[in-house]
Amino acid sequence: MTNKIFKVLIPLMLLTGCIGGGDTAYLFHDILPVQEEDDRIYPLSLLQVDKGIDVILVIDNSGSMMGIQNNVIRNAKLFFEQFAKQQYVNWKIGIVSTDEREKPYLGFDASFDSSLIDPRDPSSFTRVVNQFQEAVGRLGTNGSASEYTFYNVQRHLDDYDGRFGESFLRSNSHLVVIMISDEEEQSQQGFGANYEPIRFFNTLSTYISSNKILRFYGAIDHKDLQDCDGTWGDPWQGSDFEKIISHSNGFVISACIDNFGSELAKIGQDIAALVGLPSLLLRRRPKVETLKVYYEDQLLPAGAQEEGGKWFYEEITNTINFYDMDFVVDLENDRFRIEFDVDDGINRDE
Repeated sequence: MTNKIFKVLIPLMLLTGCIGGGDTAYLFHDILPVQEEDDRIYPLSLLQVDKGIDVILVIDNSGSMMGIQNNVIRNAKLFFEQFAKQQYVNWKIGIVSTDEREKPYLGFDASFDSSLIDPRDPSSFTRVVNQFQEAVGRLGTNGSASEYTFYNVQRHLDDYDGRFGESFLRSNSHLVVIMISDEEEQSQQGFGANYEPIRFFNTLSTYISSNKILRFYGAIDHKDLQDCDGTWGDPWQGSDFEKIISHSNGFVISACIDNFGSELAKIGQDIAALVGLPSLLLRRRPKVETLKVYYEDQLLPAGAQEEGGKWFYEEITNTINFYDMDFVVDLENDRFRIEFDVDDGINRDE
């Protein structure tokens, strides 16, 4: 008598991250019992989707920023490639300046998000990158010499909170703030103690769900960062930027270095990592050595990504985890097939 085989057909549109939020979907699996005529189909609720990330870039547009802005424009593609091509990352981006008088440059009056990229149309990715670059280019360097990074984040989120139109922030999304400047953060000097870094962080935390992440990153020109000469910026260590980035478990990159693009890409990678890997919860425990995952009848290799693997099994969570969805043609209609022997402690070989 053969071992029982557990087969699962999963529409790819149902893939999820590892933590809750979003639409509930269903798997259909086929348990082949000892008697083949007892074939049955059982609905199984998937883990809920947790893939939303709202990103705000606050870019200094004072007179000394042309070189850094051009650096962002030149390397925008490297930044977007880290997360925007991942079909399981539901991102939204807004761009604002540090000038207290200006309106947003992108993503607030009209959403700039992952729906603009069609995986079947490579040119759609190019259009998204170009739109981002054009928005950064419009910032210019005629903004106020007073750089209010914290204040402008909160100002724009309050202005676009859903009372007079669509809210910029989406329910059940993580929030990321990327601060790009060559000067110190001046919101406390201009608008008071509410913009003390930890106090401001705690205030902004109330704008998102309690189980979501708020994280700050910086691309900064300060004199104690790599290759910066101190012409413009005060010290990074002990600055308001340093305090809020460290508190939120983010990191800073020097805006002065030659390899700015690869460093900016690291921020993109970290953003994608916030949602975790697309994962599938198995209802039954498999005998790990029998696990097989097929996409469009092609066997997908397991193992480390650097060795060509597409997925790995995590015993603690009983999930199959995919490194990315780059191999997928149609996320909504294609299917996986997963096969394995059930590890139920019963020896059916006798």
